[in-house]
Amino acid sequence: MLLALYLTVLAFVAFWPTPVDRPVAGRFQTVLFAMHRSGLPELINYQFVEFASNILMFTPIGILATLAFPVFHRGRIVLSAFLASCCMELGQKLFLHDRFPSAMDIVANTAGAMLGVWVLGEVEQWIRQAKPTVPPKPARPPKIG
Repeated sequence: MLLALYLTVLAFVAFWPTPVDRPVAGRFQTVLFAMHRSGLPELINYQFVEFASNILMFTPIGILATLAFPVFHRGRIVLSAFLASCCMELGQKLFLHDRFPSAMDIVANTAGAMLGVWVLGEVEQWIRQAKPTVPPKPARPPKIG
């Protein structure tokens, strides 16, 4: 259920007629410039933030899809996220003239799903290791008589 809700929100973001960051892009760029003057490395620019945002946007997909489909190999989850991202970018190119499809978005989205799968795997391993192990019961000799 949570996966379906998240995918619905993601579809709205992906297929919104205009870039979803358009209303704040100018102000955000101004903030970045001010931060650069204060010592923030130039590497952290608008493209960097956009790339990182795409990774973070797809990280829950990796987690939620892995939980929703536990029998799937986790590589299939990442492949599905890659294919979904390709379809989103193709849809933007074909139908949304104000949107700009990007191969880097596909890379970031796939990396985000991969990160989500990895994070879930680490959490699962941590939980398995944290479970107290029950020592085996000592063998008792059979009662006679």
